[in-house]
Amino acid sequence: MAKKYQALPRVHLLANNFYSQANDLPELVRCDDAAMRVMTDLRKLRAITILSTDTIEAAATEMNACEVHMLLVRNDEHQIKGIITSEDLIGEKPIKIAQERKIHHDKVLVGMVMTPQDDMLALDIESLAHAKVGDIVETLHEMRKHHAIVVEYSAEKEQHIVCGLFSATQISRQLGKDITSVLGKAHDLAQLLQDLH
Repeated sequence: MAKKYQALPRVHLLANNFYSQANDLPELVRCDDAAMRVMTDLRKLRAITILSTDTIEAAATEMNACEVHMLLVRNDEHQIKGIITSEDLIGEKPIKIAQERKIHHDKVLVGMVMTPQDDMLALDIESLAHAKVGDIVETLHEMRKHHAIVVEYSAEKEQHIVCGLFSATQISRQLGKDITSVLGKAHDLAQLLQDLH
């Protein structure tokens, strides 16, 4: 027997109507809050990726369209090969590569300027169970990185699966203080963390 559906009652709109808007401000956090509160969870959000064979112009376009500052770099088999950030696109690296290889700037590929997998900061999801935001800031500082990927190990597939991302820029927004300028500067970081308590 076929299920029956029924039409919903119509609402007659009033003269003065408004629309809801999501709050664009990020959730504010403190250093003692759970680290997971500042992680971009790729189990809930779609990962934004680009091929290593795409141009850096395509990467810039994708970052602008998605309003992000970092992309995961993959190959045709959807395996992660590295990350590329907005800093990689506007810094000296693409200019230097174009000069060294004697190619036009628009021929520089993502794979030429990305941070390769071996140089990426990766954290195990299980290590985050009791980690705090301050622990992530300290880790980024110690490793002199602005981004970290979070992975979980799949015994079945015998591989790591990227399930999250940390970004110093995002953490700065949520803390309400810029941590990017003090990464790698021990005294400044200690003062910042003290100020945030």
